[in-house]
Amino acid sequence: MAAKITPIPDGPLVIEEAPPIVGDGGTPMAKGGRGPLCRCGASKMKPWCDGSHKAAGFSSAPTDATLRDQPLRYPATTEETRVSISYTPVLCSHAAECSRLAASVFDPTRDPWIKPDEGSLESIRDVMAACPSGALSLSLDGAPHEHTTSRESEIRIEPNGPYRVTNVTLEAPFTISGATEKKYVLCRCGQSNNKPFCDGTHHDIAWRDGS
Repeated sequence: MAAKITPIPDGPLVIEEAPPIVGDGGTPMAKGGRGPLCRCGASKMKPWCDGSHKAAGFSSAPTDATLRDQPLRYPATTEETRVSISYTPVLCSHAAECSRLAASVFDPTRDPWIKPDEGSLESIRDVMAACPSGALSLSLDGAPHEHTTSRESEIRIEPNGPYRVTNVTLEAPFTISGATEKKYVLCRCGQSNNKPFCDGTHHDIAWRDGS
């Protein structure tokens, strides 16, 4: 059986055939078997669920129905190559790797915020590899660009932040156009408006692992 995550309504993320779960400092925490991962933000034994979601009144329902679940496309010609960058807002965890690595291409302060012809192909490829959520995808001359080289399954726990997941099946939510199981980011603070996905709220509310 391949690794799989199942979000339980108003409950934890149940993982089966767990891949390496990597904690703070890159230390592997678990591998194999089945177990519940906390996603309400209240467990006293993070990353594992201890049932605190019940007392906390945790709801797994998304609270923002306005987030777009269809890709927005930004085409241009860069270095004599037809480039099209797609962005699916509902998947974005706002890790900001895009503006860090290619600020001339990805600038949230302008409209449109993505301009592929303002940077190099190399910088755009770097962004595709670094983006943890799969919200960004790229095609070059009409052919999809492979935005991750990793074939290994892993759940990486971002300190005071979400679960960054690669190559693990996620039950149910992947009806979103453009979503990929190759990489995505799941909420761990319990406050995302876009559960089960992270929307960066942990940063806005200064959530901490010890809370």
